[in-house]
Amino acid sequence: MTRIGILGTGLMCRALGAAWTATGHEILIGTREPGRVNGDALGYQPAAVGSHAEAIESSEVVVLAVPFAAVAPLVSEHRIRLRRRILIDISNPFDALDSNLRAGAELTADALGTREGLVAAFKDNFAATIRQASAGPVDLRPDVKIAGDDEEAKAAAATLAYDLNHRVLDCGSLHNARLIDSMVSLMLFLDERYAGFTMKTGWRFTGLDSQ
Repeated sequence: MTRIGILGTGLMCRALGAAWTATGHEILIGTREPGRVNGDALGYQPAAVGSHAEAIESSEVVVLAVPFAAVAPLVSEHRIRLRRRILIDISNPFDALDSNLRAGAELTADALGTREGLVAAFKDNFAATIRQASAGPVDLRPDVKIAGDDEEAKAAAATLAYDLNHRVLDCGSLHNARLIDSMVSLMLFLDERYAGFTMKTGWRFTGLDSQ
């Protein structure tokens, strides 16, 4: 059992939190308005709901599930607390980056003041596919692409992805997360064009040995 703090209360918080709760992990929600968040709204009962600081302090792993523009200010504010945790950045910059020369997660690293403990993951996974994965056949499991410079942190994030019945692809350094960032906008375009914007699609890299 891992104590996972999820900062944010949007679709990915609900999907990841519910799925990890079902596999025996303990979820702590960090939000600016704890009094407005409850199990009915989330779709599962978290272990606790509190401020960002409270969720971070009580967790071993912290998931950044806030909009990209809010990530750097939030990380800067809590950088000392966050440096003692594994930090998973799932935020998507979309078109906010200049020529995609750096990954959104690299800006997170700047705010954190280190790359230690930081990984980019779950960036190109729709919330709906998180929920469906546990019931899906093994050969059609969604891919979770993980990038980071800290091998231990990547291994911890991979374990949490495996717990959700996803296949994990190690995409190398944190700098390579810029390539995942650019896949997200294309995924949204293709989902709208070919799937009616159901957000139940995703990237799967074929031709690999099963994992």
